[in-house]
Amino acid sequence: MAKERKSKKNKQKLIFALVGCLGVVALAMVSVAVASVVSSKNVQRFDENAAVTESAVQQENYSFELEKFSVPLEELEPQINDIISDVQKQVGGKWAVYITIPKTGDTLSINNQKMQAASVIKLYIMCAFYENYDEMKKEYKDVYDIDELMSDMIILSDNDAADALVRMIGHGDSIEGRRKVNEFCKKYGFKDTAMNRLMREDNDVNDNITTCEDTAKLLQMIYEGKFPHTKEMLDYMVHQDRKHKIPAGVPENIKTANKTGELDDCQNDACIVFSKYPYIIVVMADDITDYQIPIDAIADISTAAYNFIAPKL
Repeated sequence: MAKERKSKKNKQKLIFALVGCLGVVALAMVSVAVASVVSSKNVQRFDENAAVTESAVQQENYSFELEKFSVPLEELEPQINDIISDVQKQVGGKWAVYITIPKTGDTLSINNQKMQAASVIKLYIMCAFYENYDEMKKEYKDVYDIDELMSDMIILSDNDAADALVRMIGHGDSIEGRRKVNEFCKKYGFKDTAMNRLMREDNDVNDNITTCEDTAKLLQMIYEGKFPHTKEMLDYMVHQDRKHKIPAGVPENIKTANKTGELDDCQNDACIVFSKYPYIIVVMADDITDYQIPIDAIADISTAAYNFIAPKL
């Protein structure tokens, strides 16, 4: 009996030991599981923090890019005003300048006002015509070489070619043609631009008018491809044969696309300058008393703009 009790006690001790071991193992497994969950949460929290940090870095980079590509054009205004002041003492007149950098959105406007468009109006004729190019090409294929007329109007600033294109827009009616050019201007928000006469008509009563701001906006839309056939438009402007104003103010290796305008008392130029980040500059001078001095002043304004803008981009 004593032996049986002893054996029974030994079995109980063994069972208790085994239960104890199993308890320790179970506790260890629970601990591992809990640690795994905590670790998982820590990893997830770390990833979230990392994502926030990355987002913050991206935001910082974005802000840096905005700051990097912002050009304080207002700092250029005193220099341009000095050029204008000096030339006005010599030839008088109203002067206006508008500069914009499409990449950054920076702009500078000086004395924006309605002025004689002269041949700058041909840019509006060109865009209005290209809105109906396919129709015109079909209608006049046996009468005119449309592409040659467009080339002559922009590259050579030929007035007869311009008037022919306006009549074509009006299906043979010059008044209707002018109305459609003005309709184009209204459609795209060129509120201060109007074609009131053909190029060969007298300008004593009604004249063609525009502003630097309207024309700069038009050039930007051409540059950004907002109209049909802008590739052809730019090609004509790049090959413009009158490069003695704004293009003369930038280095010879810098491509430009421009359209000049001139009358006895008016000198204008509108140009896209293809520097590293292209910018647009329009200069208009009205009621002036000399021919060459204003041309030189426009080139000086162009040089001031290029020397200010190009190093910052």
